[in-house]
Amino acid sequence: MTRLALLLSALAIAGQVNGAGTIGAPRPAVLRDVEGYAIASCLARQDRPYLMDQGDAWASVIVQRMKGDVNVLAGLAEQVQAESARGRMAVIRDEANPGKDKMLPVLYCSEIIDRPTVRAAIEKAVAALAPSYGRE
Repeated sequence: MTRLALLLSALAIAGQVNGAGTIGAPRPAVLRDVEGYAIASCLARQDRPYLMDQGDAWASVIVQRMKGDVNVLAGLAEQVQAESARGRMAVIRDEANPGKDKMLPVLYCSEIIDRPTVRAAIEKAVAALAPSYGRE
């Protein structure tokens, strides 16, 4: 193998490892459903009725359309609950009410899937459900 071919192979592998090769590619349905369930679970745990309702409805849609054993999501829900209990809610200054903070639960819940314990639970659920989803 020539040095150029070796270099190109290494670059192609590096692109796949760091995710650069997947930018713009659709997520597999199993990953979409599991990540969506994590975010929906977080929203369902908020103290605002509208967010709770939206989170519960979103989670219900995912459970109805998903393939495989729904009980696989229990561990994920536990990790979302544990992470939420840590109280790392995103907050900004409220420009409408100087001196007060504005909680950002939608931002917080959208980013909860990147917390290490939640990400590990997502990966575990995806691995368990992937055979049921096949090659979607």
